Amino acid sequence: MVKASIEPKSLEQFLAAIQKYASRSKQTLKDATLEQAAMACRDAAAFTPPLAKGGGKGLDVAAKKAGEQAIDRDVGKVVTSLTGGTKKTQQARLIKRLGSLSLSDNPALFWKVAAKGSSVLNGNPFLAKILSDRYNGFGTVWGFKKLRNYFNRIGTKVSNETANQAYLQNVSEIDAVYKPIYSRTGGRLWKNGRNVSGIDWMFKYVAENKGDIDTYVAQRQERVGAIKSGWAAALRSLPKPVINGVPKDFGVDLLKAAWITRHNSVTGNNSSSFTDKSADVSITNTLGNINGIADQAGVLGLVYGNRVKQMPKRLRFLLQEDINKFNNKG
Repeated sequence: MVKASIEPKSLEQFLAAIQKYASRSKQTLKDATLEQAAMACRDAAAFTPPLAKGGGKGLDVAAKKAGEQAIDRDVGKVVTSLTGGTKKTQQARLIKRLGSLSLSDNPALFWKVAAKGSSVLNGNPFLAKILSDRYNGFGTVWGFKKLRNYFNRIGTKVSNETANQAYLQNVSEIDAVYKPIYSRTGGRLWKNGRNVSGIDWMFKYVAENKGDIDTYVAQRQERVGAIKSGWAAALRSLPKPVINGVPKDFGVDLLKAAWITRHNSVTGNNSSSFTDKSADVSITNTLGNINGIADQAGVLGLVYGNRVKQMPKRLRFLLQEDINKFNNKG
């Protein structure tokens, strides 16, 4: 497996290397180009995130696991459960939420949120007493005003994005709050070790049932590998190069990566034309650069760079094979 520590190259350098490779390997330009196009599909998938922890191994199951872990982490930046985090974290989050609802004068939602989270406030006698007043005959209005005055004094503020949201009730409601944030960040809620979702840990959306979060995460994890699968489709669409009269398969380790090839909804194709003196092959993955994923990872330059690096190695292998055959005949 190649690693992404390769010096990026340009398209011009890549095409020049194919010309030399075809000449010195005594292949037709058509077959040499088809061989490298197939390997470019394989490399593009290998260099496209997700990658294994520490980088590289983009076709390995370790990359799949890294992608799944990233989804779990990113959803967790936006949505938590009632019991998410430590008791102290739960209490701080609930107090902030109730503070927002009191300051925005929303008693109906305030009491709904308070009822669901009442057990979390057991460690805060003052708030627990106020919340219990509703049920002990002191009246909702009195309790709400008392708590509102309390939050006015401590100056609690929360994000407008979550201020007037009740607890999320199902997977669809989780998706409705997560998708806009995912789109706004270009699918990257965590960059260079920083949370860029715009959601502070205090202001996360809260799902009533943790199982709904788990289901949502699992549904999104099913899509891991889909972007790479377009390169597998493009590879399958290519004519096979012929070496010594035998059609050859290149890039087959991509086609053996079941977690990638299980996806069949992403389109990948090629456009090819050949003459005696020229070979033109264009390969396309319709999702290959979604949300700028390939640009950010530098995929194109790495593919060109790796092909330029690998062609001489392939040539040495072919020459050595001929030398071995010659020696055996001797």
